[in-house]
Amino acid sequence: MISNATPLICLAKINQLELLRKLFTKIIIPLDVKEELFVPGKPGQHTLQEAIEKNWITLVNPVKIIVLGLGKGETAAISLAREQNDSIILDDAAAIKAAEALAIPTLRTTTVLFLAVQKKILTKKEALFFLNQLIENGYYIAPRYYALLVEKLNVKTTTNI
Repeated sequence: MISNATPLICLAKINQLELLRKLFTKIIIPLDVKEELFVPGKPGQHTLQEAIEKNWITLVNPVKIIVLGLGKGETAAISLAREQNDSIILDDAAAIKAAEALAIPTLRTTTVLFLAVQKKILTKKEALFFLNQLIENGYYIAPRYYALLVEKLNVKTTTNI
């Protein structure tokens, strides 16, 4: 599984980076993605560095970069996924469209939570909690998509009005 920087950063922020190891065993990132992870001040750097040191996040650079008009990290990750005929975890809409145009299977950070539920790594209630944690930490989900995700999790929520 190839990953762009955003899913790694988002999962590290909510202390759930380990979900990727449990689901996919290994995550591959190009050097351009690693550089985005270790910009001074980015959260989750210690957790990410530990994952790289434990070798379940590995570095592989694409041989050929496909010109996509995206950021360096996204371009390198998509190019690598194409070369390795592998899936990719992305969150940027333009990057997802580019990857899908190249017939690369894509997942979002939210998809990772749903896969963890399917594999019984998380309960539906835990997945909802982490979905809300993602949002609280800056992950944007349009309200209508959030409602669909909550409905998919089929978790009964109560509100005091």
